[in-house]
Amino acid sequence: MKNRTLRFPFWFQRGWPLPAALLFAVLLAGCDWSVVFGNDPEDEDDDENLTAVASQVTGFELGVSDLDMSLPVYRDGLGMEVVDEVETDFSVRVTLASPVSPFEATLTLIEFTDGLGRNLQDNPGKIVFFTADADALANRFANAGGVVTVPPSNQEDFGVVGFGRDPDKNLIEIAETSPTGATYLAAIGIGASDLDQARDFYVDRVGLTERQFLSTDQYDEYIMGTPEDIPSLSLVLMHWTDGSEPRYRYNETRVRLISENPEEVVERTWSEEDGRTQDLDGNRLIINDEPAELGS
Repeated sequence: MKNRTLRFPFWFQRGWPLPAALLFAVLLAGCDWSVVFGNDPEDEDDDENLTAVASQVTGFELGVSDLDMSLPVYRDGLGMEVVDEVETDFSVRVTLASPVSPFEATLTLIEFTDGLGRNLQDNPGKIVFFTADADALANRFANAGGVVTVPPSNQEDFGVVGFGRDPDKNLIEIAETSPTGATYLAAIGIGASDLDQARDFYVDRVGLTERQFLSTDQYDEYIMGTPEDIPSLSLVLMHWTDGSEPRYRYNETRVRLISENPEEVVERTWSEEDGRTQDLDGNRLIINDEPAELGS
């Protein structure tokens, strides 16, 4: 059974006299204390009663401040190719893909042109590339405008790994672990204010499978993928433990998905409040409306 947070009503938080507050609660809730304190027993086992669905992550959309600065970092520095360009009334979108990838994996960079102020430099996630030569890729990344913050080195339990930042300070991970010898986009990471709740959401409501849990001295993460070890772009759920206070809510990030039962996934992830499909922290979910065979 999932944990629930005890939520005190507004009249209690504002310092009403306790007898008056309790009387008001009884009148309001018909003596049902589970309603007064926001604990609806009918919702307790909602996720436990859901039938299994299976989905696959196929892409990531990311808001950037300046395409002219960001595009060379991913194209020239990280070896991706432009596969689509779209201009709308409020944005310019450039979609990239690694030319040699074992699965469908796209990265869409979005520069907004609507004049609305957006904070695009506090994304608590990361973007992960696999490569056969981490040093060479880190050098290309730096020459294209990226900043290498931790040069590739042998990390105990993790192999050869390096880190950097793109022009919007998005964390880039370069891992020397490429079975094919190619360089390709391997995983996309998003922040999670509550890591276990996020894991349960993506398992029960989206249809991903937990593949691995990792803990570092800066963050904990769940690596999510497709069922039955079907090769696919991984989704990394990250919660920072280094004492920082990242902005987990409503970042300009979107996770693209296909599913065997997209209609069901849309229903399970739809937010009535925001009028869209999204996760618990407001990361948008873009779900292809055609049923798909995973791994195809």
